[in-house]
Amino acid sequence: MTTPLTASISILNYQRRDALRRALAAAREQRDGVLEIIAVDNASTDGSAEMVRDEFPDVRLVPLPKNVGAAGRNAGVAAAKGDIVFTLDNDVLFRTPDDVRHALAVFQRRPRAAVVNFKIVDATGGLSRRDWCHPRDPRRWSESEFATDYVLEGASACRRDAFLAAGGYWEPLFIGHEGWDLAFRLIGAGHELIYTPAVRVQHMVDPTVRPSSRIYYTFTRNAIWVALRNHRPLPAIRSIAQDLALMGFAALRAGELDAFRRAIVDAVRGARAALGTRAPLTADGYARLGAVRALKPGLIARSVRHLRERLI
Repeated sequence: MTTPLTASISILNYQRRDALRRALAAAREQRDGVLEIIAVDNASTDGSAEMVRDEFPDVRLVPLPKNVGAAGRNAGVAAAKGDIVFTLDNDVLFRTPDDVRHALAVFQRRPRAAVVNFKIVDATGGLSRRDWCHPRDPRRWSESEFATDYVLEGASACRRDAFLAAGGYWEPLFIGHEGWDLAFRLIGAGHELIYTPAVRVQHMVDPTVRPSSRIYYTFTRNAIWVALRNHRPLPAIRSIAQDLALMGFAALRAGELDAFRRAIVDAVRGARAALGTRAPLTADGYARLGAVRALKPGLIARSVRHLRERLI
């Protein structure tokens, strides 16, 4: 008989005490398989840590001495006791008490899966198109389970051992493309990344929030570093060229060319560190990546959707 998998739920927080409260309450409602709930706090100053201690004494608090961005998730996975770690952001909520059980079932029947990505929905329960990062047309594939090439950083679960062996999220990225970077590492190690609609989580997006210059800066800089860390020379050049074209157009349209320029300058300054951690995909890794991307929409279609749903 297959040994049942156990789960830890790790929720990352920074300066969003009320959102964290809602996320922890939703995590508490999970019925099966949960060993523990962990709150990782990125050095918030809004009383988030105190709220966890006072209102959720059953939750294990992991307070970090400084804000390390996405890499804060690494601390939650490292501290976890479960075989599978659910890594959620503080604005992502479970929708049913059986979400953990459904995700564990996917891992159980897919032994090569290092990550299971959830379907992200909006307040109406429909697909959140702005959060779709997978290499298939969401209109056709959002209700199907398939192998993907991305890790949804704050809306997924991972096998703890595989995550730690891959090095987790690379701290210099801070925020932006960290799931893309980790995906390359896991695919290169021979693992699968799975998207499933069996688990649906709600992204509590504030409709009043608009993109800031940070998006144009970090997405541009990090796209270059991710390519340098994970690709062979020619694929790296192609990847960087495509991303610079997309982000340059988006920055021009948004009046953020200064952020775009600074990103390129800082990417060049940090190139040595990125190359120093380089682990390019092997021929086998590229073959598996190509198979996963076989149904990926073309560049023009992806660019139009990206501009409409992620940067506008």
